[in-house]
Amino acid sequence: MLFGCQNEQKLNGNYSMCNNGEYTEVYFKKDSMRVASENEWVKLSEWRKIEIANDTLYFQSFGEWKDNWKAEIKLIGNNKAELHNVITDLRFNLERINVNLNFKNPKEFWGKFRNRQNSENCK
Repeated sequence: MLFGCQNEQKLNGNYSMCNNGEYTEVYFKKDSMRVASENEWVKLSEWRKIEIANDTLYFQSFGEWKDNWKAEIKLIGNNKAELHNVITDLRFNLERINVNLNFKNPKEFWGKFRNRQNSENCK
């Protein structure tokens, strides 16, 4: 998780969120992120670089429509974080996913994605 004002900032791991019935997963690895969603514009994105300054992430949105994002992320509980889009003031709760993900096998990935989606009761 990323903590502001620390010398070594690390944001690694896999997270899920449910917003207005849409289940999305967000994956962070070093200075990159990718997302997966059943949204027709996103699906499973490629890894994209993100810029991190203190507790703020700068990135371009995923999918067909490209928007610049400026978001703050902070720990709000055990295995939970909040992603706050400071431009639109929207807030998204992220829950840590503690499973190994296989991005190389699309059929396996989407099967397990749907299982996680159903276990979260995101409707």
